Amino acid sequence: MVDSGRYGISVDIGTTNITIHLSTLEDDHLLNELTIPNPQREYGEEIISRIDFARKPENASILTNNVRESVNDGITRILQESECERGLVDSIIVVGNTVMHHLFFGLSTDSLLIPPYRAEHKNAILINSSEVGLNLHDETLCYSPPLIESFVGADAVAMMVASGFLDADTNRVSIDVGTNTEIAVLNEGEVWIASAASGPAFEGMSIECGTPGDVGAISRVLIDPNDGRPHLEVLGGGKPIGICGTGVISAIASMLETGVLFSRGSFNRGRSTPWLVTDQTIIHYVLAKAHESASNTSIILTQPDVRMIQQSKASIRAALELVMQKAKIDPIDVGTLYLTGVFGFGLVLDDAIRIGLLPEMPSTETNQVRGGASLGADLLHKPDIRKHAEKLVTEAHHIELTDNPEFKEKFVQYLPFP
Repeated sequence: MVDSGRYGISVDIGTTNITIHLSTLEDDHLLNELTIPNPQREYGEEIISRIDFARKPENASILTNNVRESVNDGITRILQESECERGLVDSIIVVGNTVMHHLFFGLSTDSLLIPPYRAEHKNAILINSSEVGLNLHDETLCYSPPLIESFVGADAVAMMVASGFLDADTNRVSIDVGTNTEIAVLNEGEVWIASAASGPAFEGMSIECGTPGDVGAISRVLIDPNDGRPHLEVLGGGKPIGICGTGVISAIASMLETGVLFSRGSFNRGRSTPWLVTDQTIIHYVLAKAHESASNTSIILTQPDVRMIQQSKASIRAALELVMQKAKIDPIDVGTLYLTGVFGFGLVLDDAIRIGLLPEMPSTETNQVRGGASLGADLLHKPDIRKHAEKLVTEAHHIELTDNPEFKEKFVQYLPFP
């Protein structure tokens, strides 16, 4: 049983997963954490599908009720695991991208489908937790920080809090990689931020043999330059069940190095190796043969998989270059790079640079954290941190990428691999 005292819960509602933290309010000690699937995935893997589904009021209610029910179940579970009484929870923080935020709080997302893509509600929210259906005691307050604009939501604010934007004395870049990727740049006291639609590929979704970054996932691939044989690292060891986002990046980086893949993104049919297979004119690379995998089926990387990664990495790189351009900072001048999200935490920087996802930053200190938005949400239990975060939001420069010609030009520029 946890020590007696007062406790706070933070909830980061991601497009794919929901992360819940239980911590002490007195000393910010993290007691327990829990990650559960976002049940809304049944209605679309990415946010545009869910906005479209939510256009009918009855469908919006389904999404709202589903996520609230899952959050309630998660809170019950984390309290039971920690042997913590529900009545001792005084504060709950909820963050998420704009769509997840609006659906949780029962706000309309219709305005996010049409130009100028404005959020219906951008101000900070402080209400009784019972108003959003959370089963805590009568005095528990629920807080969510203000949104910056359109698709740059409360999770981006929490990410900046966690990555030191409130008191930084060096130039820094913060990137939270997910289905939507938030990119923030701090230069000479000014903040520039954007959100890029990067799709679910980096989280192991929408890939032929993709899987989340859990036990059994291929996380690293090194291809022999002579015979093209893949050498795999599998999370937890044993036979693989699939390949996660970092594994796909690693595989593509190694394919480029060994001539299995051209820079334009197509497989090299002239490369002689038994692991590059053509089946009825469809070509794919074999990462693990059937007898080598846990499912007794081959684990492969297909041409559509590569194309999807190309589009995702081009979106992130184009957004990063545009935000840094607006902030008037070059990669060589970045003091700290903060990478977060499950993918960002496990990403090997050399692989990311090799495929063109990130530029070279030779003078940069890199910090990789699994859940930056969750850690930032933990800090937002404190009123003084909230005040500073709200001030940061009012001063941040938002860059809208939708229908942005500069972004589109850079996106096309970064589609090929280096």
